[in-house]
Amino acid sequence: MPDTSAHLRPATAHDLPLIYRGEVRYMRDTEPESLAGWTNAVDRNLELWINELERTRVLELDGEPAGYLMWMPHDGAALLVTINVSPERRKQGLGRVLLDAFVAEAKAAGFTRLELGVHKDNPARSLYESAGFTHVSDDGDYLLFERAA
Repeated sequence: MPDTSAHLRPATAHDLPLIYRGEVRYMRDTEPESLAGWTNAVDRNLELWINELERTRVLELDGEPAGYLMWMPHDGAALLVTINVSPERRKQGLGRVLLDAFVAEAKAAGFTRLELGVHKDNPARSLYESAGFTHVSDDGDYLLFERAA
């Protein structure tokens, strides 16, 4: 990990407010036109976060949350649900740490195919491409990527 004080740990229910705040911030910053619909579906999102809590990791620096990742099984593949790094911690390689953790966990769980979707305006696209993910199709404003585990 880039910082010797960095620690990746399993998420708990106590992390749900962190995830909520991170996802709201993402929606406001990257997909503001979708924020109202996302907010109306917050119960569905909360259900997803609870259901996938066992596949959610929180990255801490000096004991403070700096980011998180969540993934889930989907149609025989491991689907990255979200990677989120706190704005003040971006550009430090933490997104790559989280992405590598997703790849390692999915591979250890027996998945051979990894998938993710990224909004066309999300600068994280370059992170996924640099990690070997290939753009395979589009779904509205989302670019769908995949790679072998």
